[in-house]
Amino acid sequence: MAPGTDAPERPTQRRGFPYSGQHDHRHPVIAASLDQRTLGERVADSVARFGGSWPFIFSFLALIVSWMVLNTVIIDDALHGKPFDPFPYIALNLVLSALAGLQAPIIMMSQNRAAARDEALAATHYEETMSLDSLLKKNTELTQQIHELTTQISQLLQTNRG
Repeated sequence: MAPGTDAPERPTQRRGFPYSGQHDHRHPVIAASLDQRTLGERVADSVARFGGSWPFIFSFLALIVSWMVLNTVIIDDALHGKPFDPFPYIALNLVLSALAGLQAPIIMMSQNRAAARDEALAATHYEETMSLDSLLKKNTELTQQIHELTTQISQLLQTNRG
């Protein structure tokens, strides 16, 4: 506990490798794919990241409720019974449809890039696994040879003693 408070002490942040920001923790395949993105791909990734988040959902719900209140109450009173977009909110429906029509292909572009990145990462992991499998096989062969040589040395030592 911190002196004079009921809150537990926060651990001091280390300044070394994990927290310094000096080391890139991404896999080289992912780092390369992110570094080689075009402006359109970066925009698509940003739209997909924001479009699939809670802040987007809450801000979008706030926008819809604001539109309804603005058109039903405020503009209706200001224009003496002639709201800009009366119920059933056809203009709002048009805006929502246009947004969905634009957002869906952008998110699909980002998902296609993510799938290609995952495929490249899987191919790299497969190559690494094959390489490790080959090393393991060689290690097993060397261990077998060492075992055979040790057995031969043991037999030679026993025949020389006897």
